[in-house]
Amino acid sequence: MRSEAFIHDLLDWIDNHIEGRLDLNTVSERAGYSKWHLQRMFKEHTGLPLGEYIRAEKLKKSADRLTNSDEPILNVAISLGFDSQQSFNRSFKRQFGQAPGAWRRTSSHAQSVESMHR
Repeated sequence: MRSEAFIHDLLDWIDNHIEGRLDLNTVSERAGYSKWHLQRMFKEHTGLPLGEYIRAEKLKKSADRLTNSDEPILNVAISLGFDSQQSFNRSFKRQFGQAPGAWRRTSSHAQSVESMHR
């Protein structure tokens, strides 16, 4: 299989399995390559380290869930494979510039305003 097609299939698989514990070992087992070789191939094709890509996708998914549900922040964090709410909060704030609770308040306020203008 061409490596470009392989990476495309792998990205689809990651996106379909982003909820839950997804780490370099799991992805490399699925891919059938050592994690070192897989990380080299992934970065060569996407420009991003594999771990960074997974973390960013998990954080995007969590932002969506915080915006569109009343699910407790801890549940979102744990279900997306973060070890604790503290590590989730740190990663979320680094990615989006605000804590998950502030994100939820800001985004739900924006949705309320948006729905009033429809």
